[in-house]
Amino acid sequence: MAQTGQQVHDEHLRALGPELGPIYNALYNEVRWLHAKWNQCRILFALGQDRIDLLNGVAPFFFRLLQDALWEDAVLHVARLNDPPRSVGKPNLSLSMLAESVNDPVLSGEVAALVEGAKVAARFAKDWRNRHLAHRDLALALDSRATPLSEGSRKKMRLALEASAAVLNRVENHYFRSKTSFAHDVPPLGDAEELVHYLQIALEDKRRR
Repeated sequence: MAQTGQQVHDEHLRALGPELGPIYNALYNEVRWLHAKWNQCRILFALGQDRIDLLNGVAPFFFRLLQDALWEDAVLHVARLNDPPRSVGKPNLSLSMLAESVNDPVLSGEVAALVEGAKVAARFAKDWRNRHLAHRDLALALDSRATPLSEGSRKKMRLALEASAAVLNRVENHYFRSKTSFAHDVPPLGDAEELVHYLQIALEDKRRR
């Protein structure tokens, strides 16, 4: 039987202590939620031309807006996870904060190295966040000669998600001798696959009529 969120929280605090436990648990939930959202985006837009044709056959404008919204949300989420531990003197919930919170010096060094790798993987997201999403860079908006945004792609997003998961799993493996397969969490009832199923039924019915 799957654990509830509260049970997972309590287990993290028991094993990791009152300082590291809450930060790890909060980041664990952030990384799980990021993977869950991205999986929904993949189900809708990254499983082949037949699926794109289905969405375009039902509501092309709406699904284009949804695709952009899901992509931008994932980009912002990745950028936040890879923020510095503090901004303007205020602490951030970020992977860097996790590395700072680990007391074991060997583990802390290993986590910090993985965090640096995650930051490299997230560079494209930070550029999108800083010059296009959270702020709209004027030169980029007006001048075709401005430095273009870093290339964003599903591959880059996948690598950024894998890097964030690696940070969390290094801590989990140390304390629990296990790892979480964030990318393969069981989806909730009523996910994008169910939506696609009913869209297919509706479109087939429309064609029959």
